[in-house]
Amino acid sequence: LEYAIKAQEQGAIAVIWESENNHHTVNLAKKLSIPVIEIHQLSKQLGAIAKNFYGNLGDARGLQSNYGLKLVGITGTDGKTTVSHFFAQAMNALAKKTAVVGTLGTGMPDKLKPSTHTTPDVLTVHKTLHDIAKEGIDYVAMEVSSHALDQERVNGVAFDVAILTNLMRDHLDYHGTIEAYGAAKTKLFLRPELKTAVLNKDDSFSQKIERELVVNNKQLKTIVYRVSQERTANSNELVAYDARFTLNGIEAQVSFANQDAVIKAPVLGKFNLSNLLATLAAMLALGVPFPDAVASLSKVSTVPGRMERVNADGFLVVVDYAHTPGALESVLSALRGHTEQRVICVFGCGGDRDRGKRPLMAKIAEKAADVVIVTDDNPRTENPESIMAEIVAGFHQTDQVIIEHDRAKAIRLALQQAEKGDVVLIAGKGHEQVQILADTTEAFDDRQQAAQALQELAA
Repeated sequence: LEYAIKAQEQGAIAVIWESENNHHTVNLAKKLSIPVIEIHQLSKQLGAIAKNFYGNLGDARGLQSNYGLKLVGITGTDGKTTVSHFFAQAMNALAKKTAVVGTLGTGMPDKLKPSTHTTPDVLTVHKTLHDIAKEGIDYVAMEVSSHALDQERVNGVAFDVAILTNLMRDHLDYHGTIEAYGAAKTKLFLRPELKTAVLNKDDSFSQKIERELVVNNKQLKTIVYRVSQERTANSNELVAYDARFTLNGIEAQVSFANQDAVIKAPVLGKFNLSNLLATLAAMLALGVPFPDAVASLSKVSTVPGRMERVNADGFLVVVDYAHTPGALESVLSALRGHTEQRVICVFGCGGDRDRGKRPLMAKIAEKAADVVIVTDDNPRTENPESIMAEIVAGFHQTDQVIIEHDRAKAIRLALQQAEKGDVVLIAGKGHEQVQILADTTEAFDDRQQAAQALQELAA
């Protein structure tokens, strides 16, 4: 009620009200001098309302479907941010103006405006798309989280292409089960306006989505991508093979629809080869010629906090956002391929989040790293000791495990131990610039902490 009164004071000409709350409507109408309009299941209608509002502000782009934008929606447990930025970077390299909407912000990749959610609320989504279109941008890569699909934050948005990167354990504190989590992701591919589905054949969940498309009689163009040992003869398969991973990046053969080329990109890890394929598939779906699309991938660069290197002398230091079991396993596996020496891993688990993944991440770190340092990672309102105990319970042996709650000290300790040829992974926070403890938020950036520690150790 107080929000409605304040809105009227600030110039609102009407209030739209959820009809299921009709016992409040009479009181609300008495307090206001503007119309109160009841709508059943208002949350499901907000997308259409927002689209109608922003589509009638008088500008030519607003009147067009999707504000005149070609939209790529990216969902999956891991890789959404990387694929969205790879896509935007590659398209912009071809002079096709492309923006992103996601975890790191909204807008052109080099001029991002900060965001608070991976996918904003539905009203903000439409305002953002409208504003992007007014800037003369033609393409948008949007991260679409499971929360956003479940809460209908992208209603009224017509995606041209939908990408699945993968599905692994995450957000069970919200969804409850992996089945419910997967069902939320699947919604993106059942939208009536969708033109092309891009699916990761290396991930088993893609097969479930393909079955859902058949059951729901969705006549979609589908492009599947995978990393393989050999070339494919299947016309709708985009395949990378003969891949080589070096400290300078990735080089691989790629084939699609009887066309062949070589991908060269300055990024690390096998999973980033998969992300490059997802990017390439989306470009092909939007009509970019195969040779041009492949060539543009040489222009992509590491996304902040995703396999991001910190300059070190004699060994490799990488900061990555990996905060799920699957992501941690992928990153450690990728980095193992870049060294014949030790892998040192620093990680923790967030408080007030899925507790079940804590011992799983410990098992993965123990198996894939030579030295493991467990530390705090946004404990929030949970007791850091309790979080640590649940992580440590997942280790089979703890003789190579170091516990250090102070994250800055943990990072410094890892760097002190590093020797020539080693790889140090600082996992969990990536691009984040704060550490949250109880009701206190402190400035903290893994990349800055690592750089500072390296500088001090070299002095």
